[in-house]
Amino acid sequence: MSTRPAVRAGSFYDAQPPACRRHAEELIAAAELPDDLPEQVVGGIVPHAGWMFSGRTAARTLKALVRGEPPETFVLFGADHSGAVACGEVYDAGCWQSPLGEAPVDEALAAAMLATDGPLRANKAAHGHEHSIEVQVPLIQVLAPAAKIVPIAVPPTPEAVAIGRTVAGVIAERSAAACVVGSTDLTHHGGHFGSPGGRGQAGVDWAQANDRRMVALLEQMAADQIVPEADAHKNACGAGAAAAAVAAAGQLGATRGIMLEYTNSYEILAELNPSHADDTTVGYAAVVFA
Repeated sequence: MSTRPAVRAGSFYDAQPPACRRHAEELIAAAELPDDLPEQVVGGIVPHAGWMFSGRTAARTLKALVRGEPPETFVLFGADHSGAVACGEVYDAGCWQSPLGEAPVDEALAAAMLATDGPLRANKAAHGHEHSIEVQVPLIQVLAPAAKIVPIAVPPTPEAVAIGRTVAGVIAERSAAACVVGSTDLTHHGGHFGSPGGRGQAGVDWAQANDRRMVALLEQMAADQIVPEADAHKNACGAGAAAAAVAAAGQLGATRGIMLEYTNSYEILAELNPSHADDTTVGYAAVVFA
């Protein structure tokens, strides 16, 4: 059986099982949800930085997806930080290892996706060092211990929309108890990312305004506009994953995106250390589709 190891354990999140579980449970407990959240939520957006920065935000989305009867399968659209992803690259068999054990791949659902004429192919190697899906796995294991996953790396190209729609078509045809999740962070500004919006508070304000452009598209579920927006304004590092999730959620019946939380690394560091001088800002959003 093919096993994808937890390559980011010990850096993005805890490598030791007790510490990993404890931290995941703390993040989930802190992830409050609004009382008026619609009953039917079919998918969402999660960030993928280290848990210290974006774990609680990601937990909000995942927690919203398991209310009531948890999904049997999480279809996880991942970002392409390497630039090597050519289409919907599916990890189609085996499992993903985390400090909390093995998360099995839903091989039947993955096979059905690959049997379509859509822009998908089996390619485990595409997931070898990519963290955008991996950091979600232990949170899912705590929230829905029996759940399976279908990891799909998505390029930041217009083809992402077709990838999402193909996946949703298979879920609908099979009446699968599955949800769709897109993994992306937002604007990366300051430090080695560059500072087109200026330094200090001016740069932070610029980054937040730039993030609002992308968040608005997620809320409007404007799948076709997400990749062009990110190309123009550099406000999503997982634009393909986000576009695929929005397209899939729309085909599964969702009509709007609901933002559960927006924050950024600057705000989080300021809470932890008010005297910190680093004005690097990376945006994080939790959005669900209903």
